[in-house]
This record gives sequence, C-alpha cells and structure tokens, in this order.
Amino acid sequence: MAILAEQVEIVPFLSGIELEFDKLVEVVRYADRERGFCTANDPKGFDLITMNAKVARGLREMFCGQRWESDETDNQPGIRNPVLKIRVIPCNFDQNAGNRLVDPTNLAEKGWASNKKVRCNATAWIPGLPDPTECEDGSGYSTFVLGSYSDAEGGLRAELSRPKAFTSGRYTRFETRLILLNGSEDNSPAADSKMDRGGPTEIIDIAVKRK
Repeated sequence: MAILAEQVEIVPFLSGIELEFDKLVEVVRYADRERGFCTANDPKGFDLITMNAKVARGLREMFCGQRWESDETDNQPGIRNPVLKIRVIPCNFDQNAGNRLVDPTNLAEKGWASNKKVRCNATAWIPGLPDPTECEDGSGYSTFVLGSYSDAEGGLRAELSRPKAFTSGRYTRFETRLILLNGSEDNSPAADSKMDRGGPTEIIDIAVKRK
C-alpha cells in the first residue's frame, strides 16, 4: 500500500488523475461547515447524511466541466472522468481518517454497490482474473473514495483513498491513501472560500422611530 502524506508527493499524483489538492481540501471544509449547522433537533444521522451530500456537491462544483461530470452510479453520488475512467465518491470515515499509521474504514456499513466498486479496484491484484477494465459492472472505472471525519478533539481529517478490499460492509484494505488533512492543520474557513453559504454581503443600518 502506498501512503502519501506530503504535498510534494500528493500534488503530482493528483495532477496525474486531473484533481487538485487545494480544491479537494476546500470541498471537505465546505461540507464540514454545512454539517456544523446540524443540531440535536435533526434526525439521528442527519449530520453524516449532510456531510456525504455536501462533499458530493462540492466535488461537482469544483471539478465538473470539460473532463469531469456528475455520477450517480448505483445511487452513489460523486463525479467521474470518462477519459481517465476514474470515479470519486464521498464517504464518512471513522476516526482513523487522515492517520497514516492506521487504516481507516467507513463509519457506517456499506452495501453491494461499494463492494462491487472495490472488486473492480482490486482485480489487478488477484492473479488469474481479468484486467481491471473488464470488471464485472462493465464500466471499467477505478473508484477513489474521499473519506472524512471530524470531531472536537481531533479536528477535521480527510484523505483520498483507493480501496481494494471489502469485508462485512467495511473497507478493510487500500491500494493508495493520500492524506489531505490530518487534524493538525488550521481548519478554519478560508477568507476567500469559493463555496461559502449564500448570505448578506453588507450590513445596513436601519433607523427605527419609536412612537
């Protein structure tokens, strides 16, 4: 397994698959800000649903254009590059996200759709099986997962990983892990964020006359 934790290693790798480090980080930070608006009055698990949905939206807003397009294969939202045959989907990882010393896994159990994508990723690693471009769903796509986790103690962690093993609804092994955020960075929103919530852009004083 290759684990890349320094930008000098990560940036060239991402460039090769037509992604950008800063944009991926901004996607995760944007989604985490949106998740922060959830309260105890929301349904249980709504914060995780929000995080997943906003990462998908962020990926589309940051990357979709001439080369990347929206993807909903197997009802998993994300983006795909038809030329490179690469797909990126969001996932809520556990507390080991962004930890180069310990492999993370998905926070909630996944189903057959994730299992199928992992089998396509892993084909090249199993002797005697077809080339990955002939994986069973016929798509020929290699899938990366943009996994993230956030809490008050460890901050925001995130990584772009290519899983290659899946057992009992969990990712159990990865071919490649790119550490984007390990919790030690300044996770405050950037002043020039391209993905802030819409809202007032100026403050106007309104005089109120009392009767």
